[in-house]
Amino acid sequence: MRRIIFILVALLCSHAVQAAKQPTPAFMQPEVLRAAVAMKLSEAQKPQFRAVVTRFSEARMASLAKLMKKNNQTNLPRKWKSKTNSLLKTMDKEVAEFLTKEQLSAYDTYRNTLKSNLKGM
Repeated sequence: MRRIIFILVALLCSHAVQAAKQPTPAFMQPEVLRAAVAMKLSEAQKPQFRAVVTRFSEARMASLAKLMKKNNQTNLPRKWKSKTNSLLKTMDKEVAEFLTKEQLSAYDTYRNTLKSNLKGM
């Protein structure tokens, strides 16, 4: 019985270590979250902003999957960077529809922080 408990504890510990090793998504990095809070979104703006960021994230992952499916891709990092920049421009247009001028300047900080965190991903 002790052996079974020991094995279960060891498995749980190893699972916790594996979970800790996984990288935190760029959107959840502390500096990106601080920049998001600095925008001071209203309660009505929060779901809109969340939807825009979600669309960006999903489109970025879908474009990566599409790039990876193609055979004999050359200059993949350049294509990935280009697609990310294109999706960021789309995100810029979408948030400009509901953010105030003051919030847009804070959004620029958010965008730049997010973009710098996306470089490694």
